[in-house]
Amino acid sequence: MALYADLHRHLGGALHPRIIYKFLKRQDHPVLNYFPDYDGFYNWFTRPCRTLEEFVKIHSLVEELQSLEHLPYFCLRLCRGAYTFENLQYLELRYNPYFRTDHKLSEAKRLGQMNEIVEVISANVRPAEYPITVKQIICFDRRLPKAINDAILKCAQDNLGPVVGVDLAGPEINTERTEDWIKLMSKARASGLKTTCHLGETSIDNVDPRFFATLDRIGHGIHIPISKPEMLKDLAKRQITLEVCPTSYRQTGVLKDFSDLRTVFTRCREAGVAIAVCTDNPGRNPAPCTLPGEYERLIDHDVIDFHELKEIQNEGFRSAFGFVGNSRLP
Repeated sequence: MALYADLHRHLGGALHPRIIYKFLKRQDHPVLNYFPDYDGFYNWFTRPCRTLEEFVKIHSLVEELQSLEHLPYFCLRLCRGAYTFENLQYLELRYNPYFRTDHKLSEAKRLGQMNEIVEVISANVRPAEYPITVKQIICFDRRLPKAINDAILKCAQDNLGPVVGVDLAGPEINTERTEDWIKLMSKARASGLKTTCHLGETSIDNVDPRFFATLDRIGHGIHIPISKPEMLKDLAKRQITLEVCPTSYRQTGVLKDFSDLRTVFTRCREAGVAIAVCTDNPGRNPAPCTLPGEYERLIDHDVIDFHELKEIQNEGFRSAFGFVGNSRLP
């Protein structure tokens, strides 16, 4: 049995919509007034969006559900599904702890509650009956003020071990704050955390080359080989891996067809830039969306050929922030 590593999966979009819907029913959640049956909820939850911003908005619903009290419910089902149905041996799960704190509390108390969020997730992503290794990546957010992002970095530093890295996420906005985010990444690296960053997902506009000196991987980054292939030389020199999530680009309206990724894979291969194929938000994509399914779609659309498959699968383990061991495929 082949075993896989997924390096880019958001907690807010990780779970199958049926699990979300069953939770809403258990809580008699008011959102059920809009979706009295599962099919209606599923079609809304997995619908393609026109923009990344529209796609991100739906995350806010799930983030509020994944509160301190209910995180064990979601973590157990996440690990169970990833191990049983996807053959994942290793998973890096990313999320913003601030968005899962109690909105009724003061900002100071919410910032203090972030460590509890991380601790609860750490305790519940290690179910003995599902031997999957899950490490955490803590997300900054472009929509949040500097003080809160600074506190998120402190939370990641305080939990180094279960937390292996940081990420800059959220809509691709506020490029005038690039200097602040680069400093955050530099501080994270200096404290022993690995770094990744959502860049170049929808366009090249938020890709500032100054980021590259502070990054180990780039979340998506597909518009670097599409629009600025000359930047690939610097990525190869710094051994920065791109985290490419094929189905997401159809769901967010970034690409029209999987075959559009041929340019991304071809130019990265020619430049010596590694790609790790990931799922991003498999629960938000039409089922079934699994990591093996993403590999299959890339082959079906002639983005990669079968001979490249093992190398790309191995890249998930090689580029992992917190994997210890040798799981290269035979």
